[in-house]
Amino acid sequence: MIRIADANIICFADLNKVSTADLLTYYNSVTGKNTKQFLKRAKGMQQVWALIEPQLVQLEEAAQEEPAEVAPEPAESVQEPVTPGAVGAAPAPTAPSTAEEPVEGAATAQAKAQPAGLKARVDELLAALASGPRTVAELAEMLGMDQKRARSTIDTARRSGHTIACVGRGTFALPEADQ
Repeated sequence: MIRIADANIICFADLNKVSTADLLTYYNSVTGKNTKQFLKRAKGMQQVWALIEPQLVQLEEAAQEEPAEVAPEPAESVQEPVTPGAVGAAPAPTAPSTAEEPVEGAATAQAKAQPAGLKARVDELLAALASGPRTVAELAEMLGMDQKRARSTIDTARRSGHTIACVGRGTFALPEADQ
């Protein structure tokens, strides 16, 4: 979890809780730039998410690695960048550099355990659609992702041979035989 202003960020949707000014402050502190404003709030949210997402992945890997290790010190040093005043880019590299090999080992073990990307979510999507037509917003909420990623998961399912019909504006369903 990353903290910006008073909001805990664990997914893209959580950035809606943060003011544009706080997003800009966080962006400038992490990048070292002196940006005055974002072209659009949505673009600013995307830019901030691009900075946060790798840190969240790193925190997840550290959390998965923690039960395997006895010493909790590496996990604490990885969590330091989540403080809102700290520059996220500077402290983050120090933790992996002291224990690079275990982090890479955890990542490869995780990659072997789960298929990467949206293909891993196709079965969850099909299960959600099995009970009837769903809007993209409903699918995104059920799958715990933003709407853009939900649409991408639908496209991935179609590319892998599943039939998903568009039954209305932003509403998708499986063919009746598959339900």
